[in-house]
Amino acid sequence: MRIRRLTLDDLPACLALAVKRDWAPEELKWRMILELGTGFGVDAPEGGLAGTVLITPYGREAASIGMMVVSPSHERQGLGRRLMEQALEHIGPIPTLLFATDQGRPLYEKLGFVQVGEVVKHLGRLARQPEEVAVADTRVRAMTGEELDAAATLDADAFGAPRRELLQALHRMAHRALVAERGGHVVGYGLAWPNLDSTMVGPLIAREEPIARSLLAGLLRGLEGTVRVDIPPRFTGLSEWVAGLGLERNVPAPMMQLHGTRAPGRREYLHAIAAQALG
Repeated sequence: MRIRRLTLDDLPACLALAVKRDWAPEELKWRMILELGTGFGVDAPEGGLAGTVLITPYGREAASIGMMVVSPSHERQGLGRRLMEQALEHIGPIPTLLFATDQGRPLYEKLGFVQVGEVVKHLGRLARQPEEVAVADTRVRAMTGEELDAAATLDADAFGAPRRELLQALHRMAHRALVAERGGHVVGYGLAWPNLDSTMVGPLIAREEPIARSLLAGLLRGLEGTVRVDIPPRFTGLSEWVAGLGLERNVPAPMMQLHGTRAPGRREYLHAIAAQALG
């Protein structure tokens, strides 16, 4: 079976494949990654797709891999490895990040990926509303379109690679976009955006954890329905605070990397990721 480039015309088949693996059909996320990056897939003889892998590039400094899916009827035929090798050849020798499932991790390790971190998914409905968190000399307010440059600069410092196109896409669809300002400078930002019937909160970038908590309180306040925040476990205080609001902590998901043994950027600023499929 031949590997080919995916287009937006393949979106219905991508969603159908996700459902076969008991994944949610996250159309908005699939569409965004296909628009920002590159997808590869294999057509199944019986129709539809047998497998997919999507790449999100961040300049020439880094890339992420997500939506690595193989149909149950085409497992154990080497298809996942072929798709990953195609993706890695396309990306080249730069730091490449992904979040591994238990099923996928052995393959990633064979390809040379090593674990460089993890995140904890916090998911549920708010049992109580967060109170305002005040931080000295810091003001949290709505982000304007003109402030996206400052947020993108801070984000690149935290993530270790430029993600302006991703931030623009998330900002356009966001329910809420906040910045933290101190002394006329942006020292943090956060986004809350829709995904199916839930709200994803992230990225959440801040120079200090109290600033991150202040931003997160503003992003969460008043939200209805299911909310998800993926927080690195190093931020134990933030994680416990979010869990205290009613969002259940799940088992950590390992973040793995090829070409390097340390995640790029100043990860002490990255308090919540955008989504696991985006690195």
